[in-house]
Amino acid sequence: MTEYESREEPVKSLVGSESGGVQSAPRVSAAIARAAAEEAVRAVADVSTGLVRDLEVDASRQVLPQPCTPSEQLALLYDETPPPPAPTVAGIPGAADFWRATTMEGVAAISVRLWERTDLCSEKVRIIGPYGSPAERLEQVRDCIAHEQAFVSIALCGSLKRLLVTGNPWAASVSVLAKMPGEPIAAAVATVRHALAADCSDAYRLLLPEGEWKVRSEDDVLHPAAPGYVILPSELRGAAEPLLERFYKHPDFVDDTASAIAEALLSNHVPLAVHYGGHILEAAVVLVAAAHGFVVRPLVPGGTVLRPWQCTRLLTSALTSGVGIPRLVLGRDEVNAKNLTHHLGHVPLATS
Repeated sequence: MTEYESREEPVKSLVGSESGGVQSAPRVSAAIARAAAEEAVRAVADVSTGLVRDLEVDASRQVLPQPCTPSEQLALLYDETPPPPAPTVAGIPGAADFWRATTMEGVAAISVRLWERTDLCSEKVRIIGPYGSPAERLEQVRDCIAHEQAFVSIALCGSLKRLLVTGNPWAASVSVLAKMPGEPIAAAVATVRHALAADCSDAYRLLLPEGEWKVRSEDDVLHPAAPGYVILPSELRGAAEPLLERFYKHPDFVDDTASAIAEALLSNHVPLAVHYGGHILEAAVVLVAAAHGFVVRPLVPGGTVLRPWQCTRLLTSALTSGVGIPRLVLGRDEVNAKNLTHHLGHVPLATS
């Protein structure tokens, strides 16, 4: 039996009848994860919004000439007027430097917002990332765990530059892992439009623009997922594409599955996805998905659904002892997740 299939009893939330009808105080780790995710989504959104705002220029010089007489208007309607010659677009010498600086601005904005939070005082909670190599940041996390120091880890998934250039919310996200001594690890994910957080007992969704966190309950209603959509890692494009097109009309092969899952599966209406490992600090989406009621199961024959507490143990083991995150199938329901696992079992790369 593997580490993530352990049968240990889950940690339960003291809510309702188990606590005499009195809700227990939220864990500090989850509160820290929510705060970090909220600042991350706002920081990235601010930088992205700034790129589409008009600069303060003389607008009269940017107005296109319009037809003035009825005959000119008719000529334009029937395409009888030749289009004016397009002006030559000169290259922008500083384009590469501009996008490099803008990307760094987005990273810096996340850090600044976190440092300005009084509830994330660095003397009490060690803020790790998003700067530095993954190996360096992981070593800092392990040091905090070993010495029972509170920490919050901020990791960028995907490409922030691609997000800012293309506007595609699948291109990048922020993975947050937080832990206070004596508490289970908490996780959060933030895209340019959404933020979700969870620990092994509770799950939360950030409501924008209100800026309020909503606790997930069994009464939450999900709109039906659109059939035929599935998120797959780009590594499977060549091997799996012909096979999967027989079962799914809309397979999307992406470079960063964590960001696509956070945006399209957890926050929108895609029913299925495959999560391919990546670095442990970028795997917050695993716990968030399980806590929000999505099916999470290993991409192996006979794999069982992982409960939130098992995902917590999975992340903790990977952080402390170097155990890798297995390839996982995430979905709205267990039947479709199991079927996708079966289909990918016929693809050699999927089980290598």
